Amino acid sequence: MQVNVWSLFDSGNGSYTRELKKHSDIENYAIGIDREDKNNHFINLNLADYSFLFGEDLLFKELDKLPNPDVILASPPCESWSVASAMRGGNACWKQEKGDSLFEPQMPLSRFTIREFEDYEEYQFKPYKSLSTRINGELTILNTIRIIKRYKPTVHVIENPAHGRVWEYIYKVLGFNIEHENITYYNNYDDYPIKKPTKFASNIKINLKKKDIPNKIDFNKTGWSYNERSNIPPSLVEELVSEIKGHLKGA
Repeated sequence: MQVNVWSLFDSGNGSYTRELKKHSDIENYAIGIDREDKNNHFINLNLADYSFLFGEDLLFKELDKLPNPDVILASPPCESWSVASAMRGGNACWKQEKGDSLFEPQMPLSRFTIREFEDYEEYQFKPYKSLSTRINGELTILNTIRIIKRYKPTVHVIENPAHGRVWEYIYKVLGFNIEHENITYYNNYDDYPIKKPTKFASNIKINLKKKDIPNKIDFNKTGWSYNERSNIPPSLVEELVSEIKGHLKGA
C-alpha cells in the first residue's frame, strides 16, 4: 500500500524526510521554508501565509496540486509558545491575565494576553521581534489546523514541546480537539543529550518511550543552530512511522 505523507515544516534538517525516504512504500512531500537557506529537499511554501484574508488562498492553491495525504506530520515553530523565553507572568509573546486578589475568578483567566511595550523593560527580549514571533506562531498553527481540516488525512500528528502554550491555544482559541497527547522524551532515543519533553499529539494512540532521564547537558549550552535545535532523533521518527504504518494497515 502506497502511503502519501505531508511533512509540514520539515524544511530545515529534514528529520522526517531522512527516515521516510528509507520506506519504499511511502511518498513524502516535505513542505515549508528553510530559515538557514541550506537545504532544498522540500517544497518551498510559506506555511504562515495569510492570503486567505484577501480572497485568494495561495496556500491551498499550491497544496491542492499534491496527492491527497494519508498522513500529515507537522512540527510548527515553537518559539512563541515556549517556556524558553520566560518572562514575568508568561513568556516573551504572551502573559497570564491577573485576577482580583480579593475574589476567586468565576472563569479561568486567559493565558493569551498580548504583552504591552513596557513589559519588556529590563528584559533581553525585544517587543517588535516578539510581536513578529507571536504572529508567525499563530499563523503557522492556524494553517496547520486548516490543512488538517481541509485534507482530512487518516492520521495527523502535531509535534511541539510538551509544556508549551500551543496545546491550550489549539483547543481554546482554534476550537480543535486532539485526542491523544503521546508524550515522549528525546533522550530516550539515540543517546540524545537533552530530555526535551515533547508531544506528538495525534488522532491515534502512539506508543513512544517516556522514561524520565536527566539531561546530559543544558539545552542553552549546546551551541546548536536553529535547524539543529529542531532535529528529532532518527530512531524516534522511525518508531513514530512504524506506529503509524501499523495503524494504517489495521484501519
